[in-house]
Amino acid sequence: MTYVLPLTLGLSVYLIYDGLVNPRAADAPQRLERVREFLLRAGLPEVPPAGFVVFSLLSAALLAFFAQALLGWASVTVLAGLAGLFGPLLYYLRRHNRRRAALQLGLIEAMSQLRDSIRIGFGVPESIVALAETGPEVLRPEFAALVRHMRQDRFDRALSAMRDRLADPLVDLFVAALLASEETGARNLSDVLDRLTQAMRAEQQTQQEIRAYQARSVVSARIIAAVPLVLLLGIRQIRPSYFQVFEGAGQLWLVAVFVLIALGYGGMLYMTRLPGESRVLR
Repeated sequence: MTYVLPLTLGLSVYLIYDGLVNPRAADAPQRLERVREFLLRAGLPEVPPAGFVVFSLLSAALLAFFAQALLGWASVTVLAGLAGLFGPLLYYLRRHNRRRAALQLGLIEAMSQLRDSIRIGFGVPESIVALAETGPEVLRPEFAALVRHMRQDRFDRALSAMRDRLADPLVDLFVAALLASEETGARNLSDVLDRLTQAMRAEQQTQQEIRAYQARSVVSARIIAAVPLVLLLGIRQIRPSYFQVFEGAGQLWLVAVFVLIALGYGGMLYMTRLPGESRVLR
């Protein structure tokens, strides 16, 4: 492993030189803004982007420390640090997906309530005010923000702001229906909401069945990926002499093994992923 330090030093010098010659200070606020939007959609508005970055770095350092203390292999320490660095991101991605599923279910219920309110004679603004108080719990803060915006600005601008905050295809359809009713009148809005609700319920039922299958596949993938790691830790603690072959340049084999485990785990997750929903209406 004598070549690792020179390579690391050379890479560090190059990165410092590139940062001085080609500064990208203007891109940093944009990156932090993307992190902030991601945290908002994950339901964590109280977490600042800088705090998320610092937490990821601390997680990387802590995991690397334990890997070095338990195994003493530099290559494994580096891989553990990378896992700790991207671990919080993967966790918040899962949280974002769970929140998105809950938001879509709540939106279907909100559309049903809005449809019923319109059918009994209430106007759209009055029905939205009611949703801010009695609507689905996951969407009450959003409808409350919509009501406040409606009282200070035009109805279409308030809806557009809500659509941008949630950034969801189903929300786009919902907002498009309300904007169309604002221009053409609310005569057929209840029928439009009824058809949208039925279509969304059918789609959500299909996705729930896929998620149930996906959950079983994810558990299997985690078990398959964890078994080699558990065996490695156990044998390393019981009979360290078995792993003398991995000393020095032999650690490259360990890197290859971990890369193959990561690729296999990622491949199983990729094959069982839900199809992505692109935003058509914005």
